[in-house]
Amino acid sequence: MKTLYDLSDLRESRFGQPHPRHGLNLLWWFAHDCVQIDFNQSMIACCNPENGAFGFHQFYNAGGLLPYSNLPYYEVGNLNTTDSLPEYVTEKYTGCSDESNTDRIIVSFDSRWNRFDSIYVTRHSDLARFDQNHTYCISIQLLKEVKGLNHAEFLRKTMNAQSPYQMNFHQNSNIYSQFTASSQSLQGQRSHQSTLGDCEWCAILLFVLFIFACLFVFLMKK
Repeated sequence: MKTLYDLSDLRESRFGQPHPRHGLNLLWWFAHDCVQIDFNQSMIACCNPENGAFGFHQFYNAGGLLPYSNLPYYEVGNLNTTDSLPEYVTEKYTGCSDESNTDRIIVSFDSRWNRFDSIYVTRHSDLARFDQNHTYCISIQLLKEVKGLNHAEFLRKTMNAQSPYQMNFHQNSNIYSQFTASSQSLQGQRSHQSTLGDCEWCAILLFVLFIFACLFVFLMKK
């Protein structure tokens, strides 16, 4: 089984992609709300999978998807069985048999020390089974990277360029650049017009002063 060590590995795995899959949002939520990393590099659980919080339920690993472990496995991410995940995780869920509910996180949990021993991401190959070829172990290094990013930064750095989110991001960036350029051009025109207006007033003032000077000289000669 491949281990994902950084954001580049996560992006190349295409976990949670393309739209409307929810795996990337699920992983960001898990990293920020469900786990802390202590000074011993242990993954301390901030939620208890045993009590069913956020839709956690036991995963029995009957098909040998994951390595054998003396610790129980728990999975989370089934949008059919929970209403307590954040809206940004569930918002694309259609309720249909499509890819909007295909992604899962599976953890091995040590209740004695309240910590996760290992964390995996996977996807369904059909309604009943998970895809062995798209199941990955999440390293502590990657978990730290995810925790260090806000939601928008995380999606920007992990979405492939052809994904709808990334396309919208680039489109919005181009629109913003065009708007900024147009604004700067308009400001330049206004500044130029303002400069011309100042020059015209100066010319009028000088002309008036010249007329007064001529009249003064004419009157002095008389």
